Amino acid sequence: MENEFPVEIERKFRVLCIPINLQNNTHLRQWYIPSSMIEYNTKITLNKLELISDVKAEWQSKVCELINLGNTTIRIRLDNDAAILCIKGKSNGISRIEFEWELQNYRLVEELLVESNWPMVEKRRWKIVAEDGYLWELDQFLGLNEGLWLTEIELGDENDEFLCPSWVGEEVSHDRRFSSKRLAKTPYIEFKEGQLRPLRKC
Repeated sequence: MENEFPVEIERKFRVLCIPINLQNNTHLRQWYIPSSMIEYNTKITLNKLELISDVKAEWQSKVCELINLGNTTIRIRLDNDAAILCIKGKSNGISRIEFEWELQNYRLVEELLVESNWPMVEKRRWKIVAEDGYLWELDQFLGLNEGLWLTEIELGDENDEFLCPSWVGEEVSHDRRFSSKRLAKTPYIEFKEGQLRPLRKC
């Protein structure tokens, strides 16, 4: 059953204003890999570069199924320290199956990604703990998505209750335009001009 696998439960919001005194951001680059470029037997390889050598036995059939589906999200994220491979299933509400692995050979992976023409998003991320103890990830998008700020909260259950900080705006969890995968292909610069608005600090 699907609940035997790791699940991401996430809600996403636009940002009303930028919190003051932000510190210690992480620079992220995320590439979205076509399923056709991934080979999987007992190992996961990309362009003959071995990414994962030991998929858990209980995950193997599901990972294979997801790689062979057209709507699966396969992403590699670099943060100048670690490379993370993520395979995500189709969303069911705000939940979806998510497998993650930290990759070895960071520089080889980075070289392969930088030289590719696969869709990519770039952003700065801050982690902010709200008054109720929930962790929010605040993202400032860069490049062709310059001007877009989004924030996410990951939950343990879809029905978890939480308080939105004052700088959190409208929810866009179900608006696929604001998924990072979509923004890598259709960036914010292509949105209608009426949606482009500068943000003040708060």
